[in-house]
Amino acid sequence: MNRTGLGNNVLITGTPRSGTTLTCHLLNKLPDTVALHEPMRVKAFESLGRDEMVEEIGRFCEEQRSSLRRRGRAISKNVDGVVPDNPIGEGRSEDGLRKRLVSKGEIVVDKPLSADFMLVIKHNSAFTAVLESLVGRFPVYGVIRNPLATLASWSSVEFSASSGYARAAERLDPDLKARLAAIADDLDRQICLLDWFHGRFRRHLAEDAILRYESVVATGGRALSKVNPDAERLSEPMESRNTNKLYDVGAMFRIGERLLASEGAFWEWYTKDSVAELLGELAEQSNAR
Repeated sequence: MNRTGLGNNVLITGTPRSGTTLTCHLLNKLPDTVALHEPMRVKAFESLGRDEMVEEIGRFCEEQRSSLRRRGRAISKNVDGVVPDNPIGEGRSEDGLRKRLVSKGEIVVDKPLSADFMLVIKHNSAFTAVLESLVGRFPVYGVIRNPLATLASWSSVEFSASSGYARAAERLDPDLKARLAAIADDLDRQICLLDWFHGRFRRHLAEDAILRYESVVATGGRALSKVNPDAERLSEPMESRNTNKLYDVGAMFRIGERLLASEGAFWEWYTKDSVAELLGELAEQSNAR
């Protein structure tokens, strides 16, 4: 593959729990490509101006490229030294929420890498908050997922989105922080946050920079050829987790009802019928049990 200049460093963002980690996992299967899951200390962005932050991301990319070429190592959140397809496990906390599996550290990359290999860096909330500053400097792709499945997953996991917050984004977008703080109900806050993510994707990303979780799964990963043409070779067996048995069915019906009564930028990408269809699948699964 012929890649030159800034196109070698690719940024991935997306709504949390939309398949961004899966995207990294699949891209790591490609030759001459390394995808890192949340490797940066994005909290430090808060003290930087936008131009400084963009320069810091570029510097970090070059630092990791050099480390990979010299030592075959890079920083990434990982499970046992590997970027997983899912950073959340089935184990539950005392609150009944699914726990993270990943921790940050060095990973070993033992495949050959050319001088212009593709390096992919993924951060969801922080990159979305400053998206307009990134798109002029890097190729940026946004991963999205059916809004009902997204919110159902948020409600099941042990991180801030389960209560309708995105701390990294709020540190960089005071208006978002104020909007979320003014909403008392967790689900209403989650819907507001989901609208914020999708609204920023709509304003700052072209349609061909949007990756739908459903398409990635249905094509065995080949939908990622938007990012890297070598993904046309992928044929990974995957099943959609949009009606994951780990999600609370009753909660999904409550979320679906509230979603269908709401307005938001997510309806630019998904129809209300797509949410109604998921609810129908859930009803069928419940009746079959």
